Amino acid sequence: MIVAWSAAALIAVVVLGYCAYELTWRLNRLRRDTDRLRVVADQLTELRGELDAAQQRAAAARQR
Repeated sequence: MIVAWSAAALIAVVVLGYCAYELTWRLNRLRRDTDRLRVVADQLTELRGELDAAQQRAAAARQR
């Protein structure tokens, strides 16, 4: 009986350890992906400003 409980406890520790590893790995991956997405979002915001400026220049050129 003690052997069975010991084996069950060992399996539980191994499974919990693996779950903790997976969660940590995925969290780190999501943080990296989030950082990359922030960079892309900043670039898109900058591009939006440039497009707005180009649109204003084009509208001003048409009015001349």
